[in-house]
Amino acid sequence: MDLNKIKSRETKLSRTFVVSSMDEHQMEFVDQVDGTAYINDSQSMTVNAVLRSLSAIETSVILITGGDDSSNDYSLLKEQIEMKVVAVIYLGSCSNNILKHYKGHSMLFVMADNIKEAVLIAKAYSKSGDAVLFAPACQDQKGKDTYRQRGREFKEIVKGLSA
Repeated sequence: MDLNKIKSRETKLSRTFVVSSMDEHQMEFVDQVDGTAYINDSQSMTVNAVLRSLSAIETSVILITGGDDSSNDYSLLKEQIEMKVVAVIYLGSCSNNILKHYKGHSMLFVMADNIKEAVLIAKAYSKSGDAVLFAPACQDQKGKDTYRQRGREFKEIVKGLSA
């Protein structure tokens, strides 16, 4: 799929643009705000899980990812990143690990201190027709939060965007 074709979509985003799951925290469509779909995939705690999620989305993606991932092999995402991802918003201290794989790709790459900041950056950068995918690809950087806690936090923040 060509990035220009992805970005030129005029169709309103909805659950139909992702292979959604009925499971909470797994490709869970949260809301659409200003034409941007927000998807909670906090259960994707490996690079392979994020790859499956990116493959299921049929539009340009702002990816919120990261945590304690010093050993992740982000090269596995290369094709999907180059094809769909227009921005990576990174949580955690190992941002150089993902940046080294994509420094040649023209996209926004920014570090956020927390999920709320990441969502606000994604909202500011997104265009109508984009999807914001929260898929950590690893455990929480503090090792305390579960994917359920992070997913609930993401959803609460997204729901607050349209309030």
